[in-house]
Amino acid sequence: MACVYSLSSSLDPGVVRYIGRANKDGVGARLKKHLEEARYGIRTHKNNWVRSVVSADGEIIATVLESNLTWKESGVREMFYIAHHRDAGDGLTNMTDGGEGIVGLVRSAEHRANLSASGMGHTVSEETRDKLRAANLGKIPSPDTLAKRSTALRGRVFSAEHRAKLSAALLGRTLTPEHCANMSAATSGRTLTAEHRANISAGLRRHDGIQDKVK
Repeated sequence: MACVYSLSSSLDPGVVRYIGRANKDGVGARLKKHLEEARYGIRTHKNNWVRSVVSADGEIIATVLESNLTWKESGVREMFYIAHHRDAGDGLTNMTDGGEGIVGLVRSAEHRANLSASGMGHTVSEETRDKLRAANLGKIPSPDTLAKRSTALRGRVFSAEHRAKLSAALLGRTLTPEHCANMSAATSGRTLTAEHRANISAGLRRHDGIQDKVK
């Protein structure tokens, strides 16, 4: 079953700023996702708002508006609440009219250029990163999420240009002793399964084959 929810902030709890819908994982999982997206600096109206609330020591409040809906029903009700709160002048951060997530979203060439320009050189303060990090502390991806990530990345091949950019970004990077210690502690005593070792081996062989083709 699905539900429709709203997001507001403890700084201005009476104003709804976002309408969304959640599946069986629930609103808690969606709220963590919103915080995670804001943490990694994705430039959207909603994420900018989340970051501004967190930076001001506020909290994002998720409220269930309707529950026990089918996924199709939740899309219809999401559209209803978005229209309602826009009419009320709540200043929603939703980029679409709701439903399947693309209705009402038309980006002109100028809009895309503005989005690109606004994100260029953008950095999130360390204080905001710490607060967003604390909000996600202890979060463990579900097996379903891990499986989806694995499927999305499987067989992915980076172009020579992409690899060059990654190399340039990491060139000269030095990890702090604290970072090294944390990485060591995280892997200390870890035992890889035979399947995991086989996957790593296969991945390295595939990588070597790609490198040979590039040469």
